[in-house]
Amino acid sequence: MEKTIDSNKNNHNSIDESWVLFLEGDMKAFHTIYNIHYQMLYNFGLKFLRPAKVEDCIHDTFLNILHYKDKIKNVKNVKAYLFKSFRNQAIRLLKDDKLDFNLIEESIPQEEDKRDKEKIVSQLKKLILQLTPREREIIYLKYFQEFNNKEIAELLEIKYQTVRNILAGAIKKMRVLGEDYVQLLFLLVKN
Repeated sequence: MEKTIDSNKNNHNSIDESWVLFLEGDMKAFHTIYNIHYQMLYNFGLKFLRPAKVEDCIHDTFLNILHYKDKIKNVKNVKAYLFKSFRNQAIRLLKDDKLDFNLIEESIPQEEDKRDKEKIVSQLKKLILQLTPREREIIYLKYFQEFNNKEIAELLEIKYQTVRNILAGAIKKMRVLGEDYVQLLFLLVKN
C-alpha cells in the first residue's frame, strides 16, 4: 500500500512525513514540500535579492536538495533546513556582495484600521532600519518566521549565545529608540 500526503495539510507532521517520503524517492512528496515552502522562501528572499534572483535561488536550492538527497542526513526541522539551504544558495549567488537584510512592510501583518496600521508600520520601519542587517535578519527569523534561538543559530551558522546577545541588543536598541512601538511589534507579529 502506497503512502500519500494531503498537500493541503500544512502541519509539522505532514511536512516531516513528506520529507521522509521524499528521501525514499517519492517525487510527489518533494512537490508537496516545494509547494508548502515556496512562498515563505520567496518572501524571505525578497529581503535581500531582486524578485527574479529570488526565484532562481529557490529553484537552485530545490535542485540541489534533489541532486544531493542521498547525502542528506538527519534533518530535524525541515523548515530550518530549507531556510539554511536557501540562504547559503543566496550567499553563493551574491558572491562578494554583502548580504543586506531588509525587513519591509509586507512582513508585518495587516491591521484592520488602516490609519493606525500606517502609523505603526511607519514607526516600526524607522526603528527597524536603525538596526544592523544581522539584527534585522534575526528579528525577522525570530518574530516573523517563529524560529527559536537554537534554529536561528544553526541557520546563520553562529553560536546560540550570539543569537541571544544580538536579539537582546536589537530589542534594547528598539526600546530606546521607540519605546511605545516595540510592544506593538510583538502584538502585530503574534496576531
